[in-house]
Amino acid sequence: MVFNEFLVIFAAKIDFYILMNRLFSLLFFLLAASGQLLASPLHPSRSVSVADTFPQVTSRQRPRVAVVLSGGGAKGMAHIGVLKVLERAGIPVDIVTGTSMGSIVGGLYSVGLSAKQLDSLVRCQDWPFLLSDRAVYSSEDLEGRRVQSTYFFSKTLRLHKGHLSGATGVIEGKNLMRLFRHLTTGYTDSMSFDSLPRRFACVATNIVDNTEYDFHSGVLAEAMRTSMSIPGVFTPVRKGDRVLVDGGLRNNYPADLARAMGADYVIGATVQGPPKTADDLANGSSVLGQIVDVNCKNKYDDNLKLTDIAFRVDTRGYNAASFTPNAIDTLIRRGEEEAMRHWDEIIALKHRLGMTDGEQAPRLCPHVEALRPLDFSAPEARPTDPSDELQGSLGVRFDTEEKVAMQMSGTWSSGRKPFRVAAVVRLGRNYKGSLYGGWRLPRGTELGVGYAYAYHDLDFYHQGEKSFNATFAHHQARVSMMNINVRNMTMDVALRFDGYDYHSVLFAASNGNSEKPSDDHFFSYHAALHYNSENAGLFPVRGARFAAEYAYFTDNFTGYNDHKGFSEVNANWRISLPLSHQLTLQPLFYGRLLFGKDIPTIRRTFLGGPWFGHYLETQLPFAGSHHIEMTDLHYVAAQLQLQYQLTTNNFILLQGAWSQHNDHLSDILRYKGDWGVQAAYCYRTMFGPLGASLGWASAQRDLRLTVNLGFEF
Repeated sequence: MVFNEFLVIFAAKIDFYILMNRLFSLLFFLLAASGQLLASPLHPSRSVSVADTFPQVTSRQRPRVAVVLSGGGAKGMAHIGVLKVLERAGIPVDIVTGTSMGSIVGGLYSVGLSAKQLDSLVRCQDWPFLLSDRAVYSSEDLEGRRVQSTYFFSKTLRLHKGHLSGATGVIEGKNLMRLFRHLTTGYTDSMSFDSLPRRFACVATNIVDNTEYDFHSGVLAEAMRTSMSIPGVFTPVRKGDRVLVDGGLRNNYPADLARAMGADYVIGATVQGPPKTADDLANGSSVLGQIVDVNCKNKYDDNLKLTDIAFRVDTRGYNAASFTPNAIDTLIRRGEEEAMRHWDEIIALKHRLGMTDGEQAPRLCPHVEALRPLDFSAPEARPTDPSDELQGSLGVRFDTEEKVAMQMSGTWSSGRKPFRVAAVVRLGRNYKGSLYGGWRLPRGTELGVGYAYAYHDLDFYHQGEKSFNATFAHHQARVSMMNINVRNMTMDVALRFDGYDYHSVLFAASNGNSEKPSDDHFFSYHAALHYNSENAGLFPVRGARFAAEYAYFTDNFTGYNDHKGFSEVNANWRISLPLSHQLTLQPLFYGRLLFGKDIPTIRRTFLGGPWFGHYLETQLPFAGSHHIEMTDLHYVAAQLQLQYQLTTNNFILLQGAWSQHNDHLSDILRYKGDWGVQAAYCYRTMFGPLGASLGWASAQRDLRLTVNLGFEF
């Protein structure tokens, strides 16, 4: 009896506990559901289910979300717009995979940079500079600045232990690597990319066996740089026996890589355009683009099936090289617009992650140093291993005076000995070649010897009328006894030989002279000083430049024509004064003075052309003056230029010049001088300025339009 009562009581208690447990479970569920509903307003077009309020997987943490970013060059800027929308929606990102530009955006996003920070970052970059190997103009010595202001293309090759580097791509990517290393501060060592704030992987292609190579570890900046190594454009990266280039050749949309890394949900963005028709392939650029797109199709369709939400950004009208400010702005905006069209899908995914509408993903903080602007003018540490360097440069110029000219230069520097050899070849109506060898000494000093040959075919004018034409060869041998090159200044002391060999001279009928000038030669002593602190080779807005030279000419090392030798003194000084953000005032003062007897015609002062030494070593510029015109022994001039920057690459130049000249220095200011004016428009291209100028000079008395393209040489 007692036992039976005990069983009854025990069973009743069990029923009570079961009932209470069910009641508490139901109450907990109602409270949780009501809290969810109260925390997030109902979407007007859909009901909220249990699947929306609770994670689908409750046995472990929140499902992992991956973002996949395709390659596409500049078009990949659209990825930033996509990321901005994902952040706005509060979607947490655990894994990032990318290819080419997608690896750059994705790698920076993985170290903690926000989409907003990425947006600001890409807009403030000088992309033409980044996509080159040029150094900042002000950071180079004067020889480096001269090369940068003369040639549109320069390439440096290094030879170390029989291995030639940098030969298989136009761009080595030095500036990009400096930027990547800076932006990944705190993650610059070799490491596993799983340890980044967001797990990361990117894709490259091994062209040795045409296989995919996935970066899961290593130096992050190097992995990003490797993934975007477009064959033929960027130098490949060697890793052991692998030669790695752009990952788009094998896997331009690595969703499979994200799945392999454990992603439960994949969000992907691709900037690859729609398939082209036969009518679309009407020119060389479209055919080349199609070849790239076809190669980038590997695995694309299969990987697209692995994607839960796919964004296909409309990039029509833009290509892989569209790095202009307007293009970047448009591409980022289009990325945002494409993601916003999928807003309901994004929010539905957020619910499946067990997050409320108002809940935000935790913000990551990049290293503080990464957010500071990078000073590219600061010197970069050079490799400690000695290597030989060969720098080749190319410049092309067109103008209405000489038509087409091309100049090439090459410089070889020994990494084991302080020795360098430089060669220059100029092809055109007036061609030349030079060879120089220099031995570097401590404190920036160099001893050198060189030879140059130049052929000239020139028309000479007087008062705007053609006076004669001369064809002649100029031989020059030079021994540089002291050449000091330090930062903004060079000093040079040299012994020179100049020989002039006249082939023909044709005089105009009005000249009344038919005597061919005699061949001549000179031995001379030179001392020169050059200073330059301008911030740019073209269109500077601040800084100054100064040049001065003294030379003593003889025909036997001591005298000339049985009397003392004659002297040349020339100098020029220009300063750039910014008046506003767009307007710069540039006064220029210059002159050339000759002292002595029997000064030969070839060493007199000539005017014409836009820069010093345009055709002849002794030639001075003058606004509105385009012909080669001989002037008096003593010549001084002043020029005032207003430089107005319309946009980043568009400039308007207004010049006015005044000169005084006379064969007697004491009378140089006594007579009426000459004046000239000129207006020019210039567009800065990668080949040099494209410009058109209209000028008039009182000495030549004709209004003349000239057009040019290319750097000065």
